[in-house]
Amino acid sequence: MPIQSPHLRPIYTIDARDRLAEVNDAFIASVQGLIDGAGGQAFIGRSIWEFVDGAVPRRIWRILFERVRAVSAPIFVPLRADTASERCIIDLELHPMGDRSIRHVRECVSREARPAVALLDANYPRDSRTLIRCAWCARIQVRLGSWQAIEDAQATLRLEATATLPMLHDSACPACTQSVLKTFPARVA
Repeated sequence: MPIQSPHLRPIYTIDARDRLAEVNDAFIASVQGLIDGAGGQAFIGRSIWEFVDGAVPRRIWRILFERVRAVSAPIFVPLRADTASERCIIDLELHPMGDRSIRHVRECVSREARPAVALLDANYPRDSRTLIRCAWCARIQVRLGSWQAIEDAQATLRLEATATLPMLHDSACPACTQSVLKTFPARVA
C-alpha cells in the first residue's frame, strides 16, 4: 500500500503542558465523531489525556513524552490503528520542538482489508462486560498473561455478534510495554 503524502498525514502538536496546540485538517478528518462538526478549534487547548484511554497507556505516553523532551530528538512509535474492516499499522513520529512542545505526525505504513470485526465497530451496542485491548498492538487479553489478535480472541472467548458485545478498555500487553520502553534508544532517529 502506498505511503500517505505529507499533506494527508494527520499532524497535531501538544504544548509543554500536554495540551493540543495545533491540528491539521487530516487530523480532524481522522478523529471524526469525537466532536461532531466542531472542527479543529474544539481540540485546541484540551489536554491530550482526554483522548488517551487507560491508566497504563497514559503512563507509558507520559514516559515517552518526557524522554522525547529530554533527548531533543524525534522518535518513531509503531501502533495498530485498526477499524472494523481494516488492519492498519502506523508509525507515530514524535518531534520535540524548542519550547518543549511535541509535534505528532501519523504515517500509515500499511493497510489491509479484512472481514468486519464487530468488536471494533464503534456503533455496535455494548453491555457492561469489558475486554482489555493493547493500545499498541490491538491484541485482546483472553486470560491473565495471554493476549491474542482480535479475531482469534473473539473466537476463543466465543463472542458472537448478537445483541451486545463487551466494551474495549485500552491497556498495554507486556510485550508492547517492554518494546516501547526498552527499545527507546534504538528508536531515536
